[in-house]
Parts: sequence; structure tokens; C-alpha cells
Amino acid sequence: MRKMILALLPIAVLFAACAPTPAQVQAQKEKDPQYQYERAVVCMQYGIPDEAFPYLDRALALDPRHYLSYNLLGLAHMIKGQLPEAIKAFRACINCAPSNFSEVYNNLGTALQESGQAGEAEAAFRKAFEIDQNYNASYNLAKIYYEQGKLPPALDAVRSSISKYDRSLLAWNLEGLILQTQERYDDAVACYQQALKIAPGEPNVSYNLASVYYRTGQLDKARDLLEKTKTALDKAPTVPAQGQGQGQAQSNEEVRKRIADLLKRIAEKR
Repeated sequence: MRKMILALLPIAVLFAACAPTPAQVQAQKEKDPQYQYERAVVCMQYGIPDEAFPYLDRALALDPRHYLSYNLLGLAHMIKGQLPEAIKAFRACINCAPSNFSEVYNNLGTALQESGQAGEAEAAFRKAFEIDQNYNASYNLAKIYYEQGKLPPALDAVRSSISKYDRSLLAWNLEGLILQTQERYDDAVACYQQALKIAPGEPNVSYNLASVYYRTGQLDKARDLLEKTKTALDKAPTVPAQGQGQGQAQSNEEVRKRIADLLKRIAEKR
């Protein structure tokens, strides 16, 4: 047995001598576009898109057809408000992405919509939906139709989104808004309540629900919900928490104003 163990030692030493060093492993990783892309993903997750750009540039230099990097590059530009650059990146992604990558069409549609190109945005959302019934795209289509006053197709689109993913706060709230506009108040209440199960106390949804109570003469229920929502907003930190930006703070302030206005109207009716 001792001779067998001794005979194996030179082989083990040989493997040890051939094993790459940590520096060699790292050098090899640096040449991998997927590794550079994943480093950019981490930057985006931490909310530092500026740090993601160099990694994405390296990934695309290593592989000019790395479609995931183009898509993430577009998202980083969108966060920075650089819409022309975002649109360019998403179009580059489409040129080299697999035909079933619907997410890039939804992202392109969002960038086009934010840049005021509504017609092209709708076409991009439609394409995303055609590929795999992308629920984000159907929600975005519903939002476009709602804003255009096209309520039946808006309702069809948002319900399609919910059927694919029923945990979307935004989709349940939008369905409530559509039904409320159609004066289908009981159905709207059900949608808002479903949204509040997903995000209890969400101020925009709470206000929308209170507004239905107000319109249907349930003034006490409307006032109680508005007061509860106002108290929660007043207790919220004045400086946005991590993950919230200036846009969220502005949204909360806008809700406060709407709550104050509706409370005043309720008081005047008493």
C-alpha cells in the first residue's frame, strides 16, 4: 500500500504545477464578455449606472454581438435620461438578439414613449407582446390606450397582463382606473383592493379607492381611508429611503395634495 501511495505523489505534484494561478484565472475572466456584463449587472443593482458603462464597453469590445450588454446599456442610458442613446442601444440589441427576446422590444417601446414617439412605441410594445405575450408590454399597451381614451382595448390589454402575472400592483391599479372611468365602481373597488393586498397602504392606490368611495356617496369610508393614508405619508421619512429617488418624493407630495383636496370636498358635503 505504501508503494501505491508513493507512486501517486508525482502525478499529484504534476497537476498542482499545471493548475492556473488566481492571477491567471482572473486574466482569463477579463477576456470573457459575459463576466464583464455580469459586473455591469451588479452596478445596476446597486443603483450606480455610471459604474456599469465601462464594463459594458469592455463586453462589447470583446463581443460586438453580445446582445445582453446592448440591452443593459440601453437601460443604463434610460436611467440617466439619455433617451437617444438608449434607443440606439436597444436597436443594436435587436440586430443581434435571438428572435424570442421580447424584453428588448418592451424596453425600446418605453424609451420611445418617453421621448414622445408614441406611434413607434406602440409598435414596439405590440412586437414584444406578439413574441411571448410579454406582460410588461401588454401593460404598457393598456396604459397607452387608457391615455388615448380607448377603454375597451385598454381593459383587454391590462387583463392580458394580469393573466400572465397577477402580482403586478401597477396592472391592478390601471384596471381599477379603467373600470372607474367606465363608472363600473364595484369592479374598480375590487381591483384597487387586490392591488392593496400586494402593496398594503400604497398611497396612490389608496387615494384611487377613496375617490370611488367619494363618488358613490360613501363619505365616511373615503374620509377614513384618506386620513389613514395621510398619516402614513406624514410618518414617512422626508429624505427618500434607499431605492427611492426624487421622483418618488415628488409622487408622494402630489398624493398629499390630492388627499387634502378630496378631504376638503368631503368636508364641504357635510
